[in-house]
Amino acid sequence: MKPNVRLKYERTIRGWTQARVAQEIDTSVKNIGRWERGSSSPYPYFREKLCKLFGKNALELGFVEDEEPQTSGPVDSQAVVSSLYDPLIPPLPNEGRGLTGRQNLLNVLVEQLCSGRSLAMRGLPGVGKTALAITLIQCPEVLDTFYDGVLWAGLGPRPDISRHLSRWGMLLGLSSTETIKEHSAEGWALALHSAIGKRRMILVLDDVWELEAALALKVGGPHCVLIVTTRFPRIAARFAHESVYTINELSVDDGLALLEQFAPEAMAHDSEALRTLVREVGGLPLALTLLGKHLQTQAYSGKPRRLQAALTQLRDASRRLSLSEPQAPLERSPSLATDAPLSLQSIIAVSDQQLDEQGRLALRALSVFPARPNSFSEEAALAVSQATPETLDTLCDVGLLEYSGPDRYTLHQTIADYASTHLTEHIAGERLIAYTITYIERHATDYEALEQESGNILAGLKYAFGAGQYLKFVRGVILFIPFLMARGLYDLAKLHLQRAYQLTIWSGDTLATATIVLHLGITAYHQGEHNQARVYLHEGLTLAQESGNDALANEIKQWVAQLTA
Repeated sequence: MKPNVRLKYERTIRGWTQARVAQEIDTSVKNIGRWERGSSSPYPYFREKLCKLFGKNALELGFVEDEEPQTSGPVDSQAVVSSLYDPLIPPLPNEGRGLTGRQNLLNVLVEQLCSGRSLAMRGLPGVGKTALAITLIQCPEVLDTFYDGVLWAGLGPRPDISRHLSRWGMLLGLSSTETIKEHSAEGWALALHSAIGKRRMILVLDDVWELEAALALKVGGPHCVLIVTTRFPRIAARFAHESVYTINELSVDDGLALLEQFAPEAMAHDSEALRTLVREVGGLPLALTLLGKHLQTQAYSGKPRRLQAALTQLRDASRRLSLSEPQAPLERSPSLATDAPLSLQSIIAVSDQQLDEQGRLALRALSVFPARPNSFSEEAALAVSQATPETLDTLCDVGLLEYSGPDRYTLHQTIADYASTHLTEHIAGERLIAYTITYIERHATDYEALEQESGNILAGLKYAFGAGQYLKFVRGVILFIPFLMARGLYDLAKLHLQRAYQLTIWSGDTLATATIVLHLGITAYHQGEHNQARVYLHEGLTLAQESGNDALANEIKQWVAQLTA
């Protein structure tokens, strides 16, 4: 093909750059350069836009020579050689600054695509799957490998497949023919597949919720690859098999770096508070972006007190969940309604709404367990939620609950926060208390079993104390303290013992008080507080003798002797 001097002339006489033209018609600068050099020609969709922009016809812009216009019907898939970049591809994320903490993953994904293999990215809502897909298709190596362009479809839970197919058809220059005039999905798929032919293109299916919908858009040719983003593990596995990438949250350091991009003033003001926020949202990129933009607005006034007040307010989970921002049409998540702002609350609620009543109740009940990195057993999950194993499977299938090894599960912090704010009954906490006490009694000397469930046991004791179930709290503490001390967790042991001590004094349970005081003395001894240890042990000896428990009194005497030796 010859250089298109007419197109270049019309641009230059107006004093426009290639970037200006690309912006006006929603394409890339690279495309404009190719069209002017004659290495490719625009599809009819962009040709029409250029004609409208310059006020010229196709002949005047050098797209066709004096020849009869093409008859209606599909464009010959080999006759048009051009780069087609879907105008509905969302803009680069993070305001074009690049993705924080994703470079190694991007390198792997680029290598995967350029080797001609399709891929699927799965992960929690808000983890950045779409952002990765947008960034990936803009990488120079990918653009050079798939030089014929990219088609994009944002699906969501209620996709309009006919609209996506017909829009792709328009971009590819297809007209209604006998094959596709009835707008059947099969007719469109065949026509699109034929139009794409042997072109090297990427087809992106973003936010896939239904397998059937995604399959209807799998229309690429032999030199095309597919990128699928989804919340659902089973959908990702169906499309990419061994090329499924689980997108994880950001590390604390990367999360801090992302927050600092939006709110450097907040980082300078209180970096430790920001570090805490990163942990409290589990490094989820969407949460960090919303937090960063909120802090950015508070820092704008230059008043440190407003920034400090915002940092304090954001410690509240419900406040973090409700942070929101409106979205531009091209940036809108396919999962959200047209007028819905983007927030953690709204993006998680979409998945929550797909559950039946039993599933929603189970999710809320499971929020009484500590969030990741803690995990809990299936036995504990069933006891606390009173759900069936099938319900747990459903929660995993929709991406709200995650597997954490054989017969174990975990909840991400933001999912747990969402579920907890919707938990209106105390029954789940009461079940956790009952399960905790039973578990400790059953495994009192099995420290390996206690180690595995220690986070959940501590949560159960906290619920018991907060709910006023003091007898169960004291019982649990007495049984669990030997494990804590065996692991050297003396500060944690001391905290629970002091709470139990006050409760046993209040209840008048002399024997329980003597036992608690013995453990306080042992804890003080191990922490090098020998004078305090003597006070506790002498008090414990007196109480043990008053209660007539000779075995306990003798044990305390042995510790007194060891202390004075």
